[in-house]
Amino acid sequence: MAHSTLIHGRYRLLDRVGRGGMGEVWRARDESLGRRVAVKCLKPLARRDDEAFVSMLRERFRREARVAAALQHRGVTVVHDFGDDDGLLYLVMELLEGRNLSQLLVDNERRPLPVAEVVDVAEQVAGALAYTHAQGVVHRDLKPANVMRTEDGAVKICDFGIARLAHDIGFTAKLSGTGVAMGTPHYMSPEQIAGSAVDHRSDLYSFGCVLYEIATGAPPFEGGDPWAVLVGHRDTPPVPPRAHRPDLPPPLEAAILRLLAKAPDERPYGAEQLADELGAARAHLHGAGTGARGTVPPWTHGMDGGLAAGGALATRPRAATWAPGLSGLTGRWTEGAGPDELTRESADTTHVAPPHTPPRIPRQAPRAAMRSPLPRERLTVLAGRHNAGLRLGRLGRWEEAYEVHRAVAAERERLLGPYHPETLASRYETGSALARLGRHREALEEYVRTAAGRATVLGPDHPDTLAVRHELGHALGRLGRWAEALEVHRQVTAVRERVLGPADPATVASRNDEAHCLQRLGRPGEAATV
Repeated sequence: MAHSTLIHGRYRLLDRVGRGGMGEVWRARDESLGRRVAVKCLKPLARRDDEAFVSMLRERFRREARVAAALQHRGVTVVHDFGDDDGLLYLVMELLEGRNLSQLLVDNERRPLPVAEVVDVAEQVAGALAYTHAQGVVHRDLKPANVMRTEDGAVKICDFGIARLAHDIGFTAKLSGTGVAMGTPHYMSPEQIAGSAVDHRSDLYSFGCVLYEIATGAPPFEGGDPWAVLVGHRDTPPVPPRAHRPDLPPPLEAAILRLLAKAPDERPYGAEQLADELGAARAHLHGAGTGARGTVPPWTHGMDGGLAAGGALATRPRAATWAPGLSGLTGRWTEGAGPDELTRESADTTHVAPPHTPPRIPRQAPRAAMRSPLPRERLTVLAGRHNAGLRLGRLGRWEEAYEVHRAVAAERERLLGPYHPETLASRYETGSALARLGRHREALEEYVRTAAGRATVLGPDHPDTLAVRHELGHALGRLGRWAEALEVHRQVTAVRERVLGPADPATVASRNDEAHCLQRLGRPGEAATV
């Protein structure tokens, strides 16, 4: 590939930012949308003269790329587009500014990362894996180089589907005379080494290897050759991390050793089962004192304490008798909003209006708030609280994230009105947190209100409106209301196909949900067609 190459008449390659066995990663410009993106170029090297093989390879690539593009989580790199440009397979992804964990270790001269950062990375990766595994997606090649730490502290997993593509394209190396796929030996699970079937628990083992390395500075098994490493994974118990680094919290060590169990059945069933141990590890940091910055949760870095008490904004804290979880929030976050406005429990008969139906207008903002100038400082504080809620979600702390988003939504509605984009953004995040907590009726209520508001302000075809309607369909499905969910997904598919085209990842994701609803309704023939 060369500088200024134009891929598919749309993506202009600017400069190469990485190169590996499968190809290259370029910083590029999307000429259609005028934005910067990352383009991963994959070049098949084997059997290109075999038409049947190439056709199979392209179909496998499309399938894997669609799966990756359908993943929508803050802890997973977004795939915008994919395609085949004259034999060159390419993926277009969000451009991340930051360093992967392998680079961070090199920058740190192979010394382990600070304990608070290890815990933060562990919580964010666990949240992302819990999501992807719930979608039935297994990474298969989790390693420090595939985990990116962005400049704002977010952690994102990269390259879902790439490991399987590597095998099909012909890049996966083999151990001499064995037929066992090498992959990345320092992070392979015992079942991968044995060539057995793998599931999400293989990712959990690799996750344990990653955490072991960033916590101690070295992977759990090392040796002079790949065989020694593979035998270590298969037969040798790992040295407990605290033997290398005594200051590690014992709960963190316990989590890592559980992940590194040889037998899949002895590992946590899912990444979400690590929450207690990782929470205890973070609590251990708090117990060590808060004088040093490293002991403060990373999601709070850069936040101030808000406005000083006093003046027009100071209010006496009042007991939140209707919402015990908000006991730590003062009246200025909750005043003017009661339980009927913040914790509405949706009935099974909640009506989901189609896009062409004019939405019911929700309660307007108080007149006093509309007459007076907007308090900019207060809105800035609310923006900080909103971002804190997002960070809590990235850490998997959904109960706390929900309480923050609910309070911010109520305050923004009081100040800005129900249709302001910031109010609607908080409503959307409140619904997302409720969904992650399994409170799907309440999530549905938030999604219905947000969809109506965005349709009014942004229009029914706006991507943000479609995004919330997409989640609304998921909420209906989780409540067993599959016929209504199917109707919502069909409407979203139709609009996305008209606006974005039939091959856009968002359109494909909606169509996939449509097929899932048909399957759950006992209509497998139609599902297969879709």
